[in-house]
Amino acid sequence: MITVPKPRVKVVMALILIILGVLPKNLVMIGGNLVIGLLLLFIYRIPFRAFVKQLKPIAFFMLFTFLFFPFYEGSHGWIKALQYSGRLLFVAMVLSFLFYRLGIVAFLQALAELRLPSIFIELLMFTLRFMDVFRGEVRQMLLSLRSRGFYTGNWFQLKKYRILGGLLGSLLLRSYQRSERIYLGMLSKGYKGERFKSIRTELVPKYEWLHCALWAGCVLCMFFVGGLR
Repeated sequence: MITVPKPRVKVVMALILIILGVLPKNLVMIGGNLVIGLLLLFIYRIPFRAFVKQLKPIAFFMLFTFLFFPFYEGSHGWIKALQYSGRLLFVAMVLSFLFYRLGIVAFLQALAELRLPSIFIELLMFTLRFMDVFRGEVRQMLLSLRSRGFYTGNWFQLKKYRILGGLLGSLLLRSYQRSERIYLGMLSKGYKGERFKSIRTELVPKYEWLHCALWAGCVLCMFFVGGLR
């Protein structure tokens, strides 16, 4: 049984695979990358539901490519739609591998161990935190609307768009006020923008980096196969 590499190795490996995976335009290379992605999920025993979880946010964009490119570019648009959708699928597979059993805290810790700029890590941390806060605010506001008889059964009503427009405006104001309170709370606790410090630095055996080299080598082989065609 092949064990999943350490978080630091997973982050570097995922970054390299994503960069290499979005470069090719040849459908044979993209198809080969998708096979590699499936092998990645199978070998490291990543559940299918984890892949579906990463696929949900990009499913709309994949559908949009099949609707937009054929209409805009004719028969060549189908090829372009397959190119973009194949790349997105491969990225979703790699992200499923990266974030399976890897929480946000462990992910940020791995970034700190890789000596990324602390300002980048803090911005990422605050962005993820505020996205979670906004999600909670939207949930509460929609719950209060439904308690007053609002329902989303039929979206083709101007009145509903007015209500949702007011909801977005109210969300913007509440989010701004929430961010001000959080900022003042951070200042009251002595926050001065100090560097994001790594809590612990876990030693990574050198053989674990073979995971990164082997999978990156497999994706690079697709460039060689595509060049022969």
